[in-house]
Amino acid sequence: MRILFDDALDLVRFRVRPLQHYQYAFWQPALLLTALGIIASAGADGLGDNVEGRVAFFLLFTWLETLLFTQFMGLWLRLGKWKPSGSLFGLVVAANSVQILEPLTSWLPDDAALIGAFALSVLTITILVHALTAVSGVSRLRVLVGVLLFSPLAMMLMGSTLSLAASLDWVQVPPELGLELNQGDAAQGASDGGDANAI
Repeated sequence: MRILFDDALDLVRFRVRPLQHYQYAFWQPALLLTALGIIASAGADGLGDNVEGRVAFFLLFTWLETLLFTQFMGLWLRLGKWKPSGSLFGLVVAANSVQILEPLTSWLPDDAALIGAFALSVLTITILVHALTAVSGVSRLRVLVGVLLFSPLAMMLMGSTLSLAASLDWVQVPPELGLELNQGDAAQGASDGGDANAI
C-alpha cells in the first residue's frame, strides 16, 4: 500500500512512471477505491439519514464509474494506436486519490466550498489526463476528448444508480433531483408507449 500512496503523491506532482509500474496487487487499488467511496458518502447528508444506504450507494457508483471509465479509456486509447502493456485500473485509482480531500471542502463557507470542490475536480481531471497521456503516448488532446466524452456516460450512470438506490430505500432523492428523474421516466414511458402504438 505504501507504494500506491507514494505513487499517488507523485501523480499529484505530475511525476508519471511507465504503465507497468502501476500493476498493483488487485486488493490495493480496490481498498483505496472503496475508501474513496466511503469518504464521498460522508459529505452527502442531502441524500437522507440512512448512513449505511448512502455508503452502499456511493460504493456501488464509485466502483461502477471507475470500472466503466477504465474500459472506456482503454478502448479510446487503443483507437488512438496505443498498444497497452497492462491494465489502467491501478493508475486510474491512484490518479483519483486526490478526491480523498473532498470532505475538507465541507468545512468552508457555502460559496467557498463550491469553489473548492470545483477546483479539486479540475485538479483530478488534470492529473488523470496528464497520467494517461504519459503512459500511452497518445496526444493530450485525444485523452482530454476521451475524458469529456465519458462525462455523459458518467451522468447517466449516476442517474441510474441513484434511481436504483432510491428504489431500495438506500437514499432519499432531493426534490429537485427527484423531479428530474420523474421527468426522465415519464419521457421514457411516453417513448415506449409511442413505440407500442406504432407496432
